[in-house]
Amino acid sequence: MPTHTVLPGLDRLISVCQRNSLPLKLPAPLPEAPKEGDLLFGEPLDPQLAAVYRRFGAAEFGPFALYRPGREWMDLIPWNTRLKEHGLVYYSASLIFAQEAGFSLYFGTVPRLADSQGLQPVVYIVAQDADQYAIPLAASVDRFFDLCSRYLELMVASPEYRGNWNPAVTFPWDMIHQIVRDENLIAQVRAGRFDFLANEYEGALRWLQQLRAARG
Repeated sequence: MPTHTVLPGLDRLISVCQRNSLPLKLPAPLPEAPKEGDLLFGEPLDPQLAAVYRRFGAAEFGPFALYRPGREWMDLIPWNTRLKEHGLVYYSASLIFAQEAGFSLYFGTVPRLADSQGLQPVVYIVAQDADQYAIPLAASVDRFFDLCSRYLELMVASPEYRGNWNPAVTFPWDMIHQIVRDENLIAQVRAGRFDFLANEYEGALRWLQQLRAARG
């Protein structure tokens, strides 16, 4: 893979944040950041995520925060180490690289579901009280960033957001019309490859059914 990997979804997300004066922090990359080909927890690092860490040391895009690949308590590897100690399938099967700021709502790649190019799908992990499950969002990290950008556009256009900063739209639930356009993801969903992450949670099973039945 070239030194500079094209990530149009990431670039779009940055542009949306800039145009709409949303929180945007893009610190310089860290020399100790994992690189493409590195194994993390015995699994290969997603190549697009490696490319992101070549550009930035961490990031904030509105409500979405990308973990810093350092050694502090809430950085990429230390935080994943602690989460995996819980023994829950969606932690053991994924590398959590981002979260919705302030909530136990995470975004992770799933190495075992990588495609022929090594690109790993992204799942949304809910770990709040009785809600414990993961659902598919995007076939790749850059598709995930593109999805975030389109959600932020929808969010800032919401009359509720313009009036009191409390949007009526929610992520990812109001983005299913975009997610079903991700043909590679939907093919994996229909093959049942994400079923093991649903944890038999009714809402997660319903989400999978919606994706299987949808027409992009």
